Amino acid sequence: MDLKEKKNCEICGVEYLPRGSQWKRQKYCSRKCKEKARYFRAIEEGKPKKGGYSRSTYIRVWMRARGEKDFTAPCAFCGKRLAVDDGFHLAHTRPRHLLNYEETKSEEYLTLSCRQCNQAMGQMTKEDFLGEKKDET
Repeated sequence: MDLKEKKNCEICGVEYLPRGSQWKRQKYCSRKCKEKARYFRAIEEGKPKKGGYSRSTYIRVWMRARGEKDFTAPCAFCGKRLAVDDGFHLAHTRPRHLLNYEETKSEEYLTLSCRQCNQAMGQMTKEDFLGEKKDET
């Protein structure tokens, strides 16, 4: 088999070029197809399938059980109201490379953020980012 030869995905049938040194082993065109194959194998083996509801459903039900009326929370940086379904982000208040392993897993260093602020923040600390946003206005 030539290294440049294309293969057909075993799940969707799309023709693709295997990545790097994976040309002998790669059977699927994408991670999505690989996960589908894993799902189908689990069904064939009689294993219970992963399931349940999306994370937003769990959060809404939890908040409703607590008596909450408003299912939104503000972005810690710009104040934009974020709904559970908007795909809010968990941003680290300090860059992860400055945290040890335990601190990266700790909720103490996490805050809610919108996608735009999380991307703009990059490797800055929360204080540096807020100072930079203040300078822009």
